[in-house]
Amino acid sequence: SVHYTALMKGSDLSAPTCNDCHGNHGAAPPGVGAVANVCGTCHAVFAQKFETSVHAQIFDKGCVECHSNHAVLKPSDEMLGTSAQANCTACHSGSDDKGAVAANTMRDGIDRLKAGLDRSGALLARLKNAGIETGGEELTLGEARVHLTLARTEVHTFDPAHVGPVIADGLKIVADIDRAGEQGVAELRYRRRGLTLSLGAILLVVVALAMKIRRLDRTLH
Repeated sequence: SVHYTALMKGSDLSAPTCNDCHGNHGAAPPGVGAVANVCGTCHAVFAQKFETSVHAQIFDKGCVECHSNHAVLKPSDEMLGTSAQANCTACHSGSDDKGAVAANTMRDGIDRLKAGLDRSGALLARLKNAGIETGGEELTLGEARVHLTLARTEVHTFDPAHVGPVIADGLKIVADIDRAGEQGVAELRYRRRGLTLSLGAILLVVVALAMKIRRLDRTLH
């Protein structure tokens, strides 16, 4: 599980162990109503979002319905939607299923923001490697990545109306970065044209000097 990996491989001493969920001397299996409370001890924000969702009154086991209990896998965007790897397909399928539509809407928004972040990140990396200053844009890109994290958090409300605005704000930031990046590309082209012209001018001067020296040699001899 992610908890074992964090503790044993990542040396994260805050990672939960058996007694964090089951107690110590009075250890007992947590009841159905206690599972979500146990998870919410560490994942408070996700628990609060989940409590506002339609699933809060439907899921008997709360968080365990999607994340399992002991074998808690690392969360991924593939869990959302109606693909073969998605958890939503256990209850939702078909184009007329409102839950499936909501899941796909949220997943599509997250995928669009991820694609935008990857595109902008690659553009900034290319500009930085070419010597263009991109410090401000990189900070802004970090802000856009925060929106991706916030969107993944809002997914626990299972409501596209909560996820959509966060995605939209993130995409707006990405668009601003792309515009700044295009200006950087234009500046890079300008520099390269200037460098080409400068090298051409230097080459002409070198050729002219060489011809001048050759004529002087002929005159002296």
